Formats: sequence, structure tokens, C-alpha cells
Amino acid sequence: MHAQNKAPALPEMPEALKNLKPTLSFYGAPGTGLTLNVTSPQPLTPVQWEAITSLHPKRFFFSGDALDDAGMSKLVPLDPTFVYVNKSLLTGVGVARFGEMKSLTGLATLHIVKPTPEAKEALSNHPTIESFSSDGAFATEALTAPHLRTVDLKHGAADDKFVALLANHPALETLRLWPKGGAWLTDAAFKHLSTIPKLKKLTVDLSVLTYDGGLNLLKKLPNLATLDFHEVAISEGDLAKLKADLPKVKITVTPMLPEYRIQWDGWAAKLSGAKK
Repeated sequence: MHAQNKAPALPEMPEALKNLKPTLSFYGAPGTGLTLNVTSPQPLTPVQWEAITSLHPKRFFFSGDALDDAGMSKLVPLDPTFVYVNKSLLTGVGVARFGEMKSLTGLATLHIVKPTPEAKEALSNHPTIESFSSDGAFATEALTAPHLRTVDLKHGAADDKFVALLANHPALETLRLWPKGGAWLTDAAFKHLSTIPKLKKLTVDLSVLTYDGGLNLLKKLPNLATLDFHEVAISEGDLAKLKADLPKVKITVTPMLPEYRIQWDGWAAKLSGAKK
């Protein structure tokens, strides 16, 4: 009998990082994709970055104020494949440095809503990013990266104006829109969604949608195979029309809860008033 291949042991955590209670793990095949997860109430120090460099991780999860603009100068040489940032002191200047990461395939941000226009040149044509996730305007310049295949837009990022950036995207296959806590996503978004030629799976949550307002455009998508509506308000008649348009598409629907619909109507009224 052949002995089973065992993943190599994780490297020992450097003393300089232990007070942050970080974690190490492997991602993917045994012994590959060393992942570092670190949380800090202040930016990492040069000594801590030196310790991180000694580990040679390729995937990073930063929370709190661990990653700032100065830290990006330490992160870039590590050539990460994936970076997740939950809260941060990063500005658009620091975000632009993601453009220097030539092996970066995934970028995810959470609890950061400030815009980053300084990063447009670096992210909009990033040559390797394949997945992107955000809950606000932070780093949304990546939505036009040409090889993007998976997008997850949450909260305020699931907004008509950000969805518009995806119009005619040449590579996008999977998209999730989760506008929890607001009515930013409307039927108007489907004008842009219907132009994404390779889109295979579309998930829309917590929204009020109509056939004539935009769902009727989904029949333009040649590769759509799965359509998931979670807690979505759509009439039975409109749903029947949509199913007739998309006989080969797997469509699942769970209805919006009445109490959330009341909240949604309130948010929609405020947004409508603000536009007048």
C-alpha cells in the first residue's frame, strides 16, 4: 500500500505576530496557497511585515486597521494571489498599488465604502483579477477588469450605478447582487445586465422587480443557465412571463418577507425624494 500524501506542516508563527493572534492555513492542493489571516487595531509595523515576509504567504485576510497605504509597499513584493480587506485605512493611492500585483486573481473588500478614484488606471484594466467582491464604492474600479469572471456586490455596492460598470463585460460568468439595507438596485440595472454575453449565473436578493421594467431583457443573454431570486418581490404574472422567456434556465424564487417589503418601500421613497 502506498502511503497517503500528507500536507506539510504549517510554518511556525513568528513571535512578532503572535500578539495579533493570526492564523495560517493552506488553500487548494496540500501544501499550497499559504493563507495568513491577521487582525490589528493599528497598521502593521515594519517588524511585523518582516515577519510576514518570512512566511511567504500567497493569500491574505486583513481586518481592522492592519493594512494601510504604507503596508501596501510591503505587500506588493509578496506577489499575492488573493487579498481580502475588512475595514482599512487604505486610500485610493494605496488601492492603486493592487495594479502592481501581477499574480492577483481575487480581491474582496468589506466594511469600506469610501470611493477610490485614484485606483481607476491600475484596476480597470488589471490583467489577472478574476473575482471581485465589495460592499461599497471602495475599489469598484476593478469591475471593468477584462478577465473578471465572478462578482459579488453587497449592500451599497449592489447599486444601479455600479452594475452599469459591468455593461458588455467580455468575461463575467457569475454575478451576485445583495442590496441588503436599501433600495439601490432597481429594474434599471437589467438594461446593463442583459449586455453581458458570457453571464451564466445571476443571483439577485432583496429587491423589487418587474417584467416590463427590466426582467424582459434577460432573454438577450445567450448563456444564462441559472437565475436565483432570494427574497425578491415579483408578481406571479411577471414570473410566468419570465419563465416563458427562459425555458432552459433554472429559475428559483423565494418571496420577500412582508416586513422587509415595508422597509424597502420606505427606502425607495427616500431615494425617489432625494432625486427630485
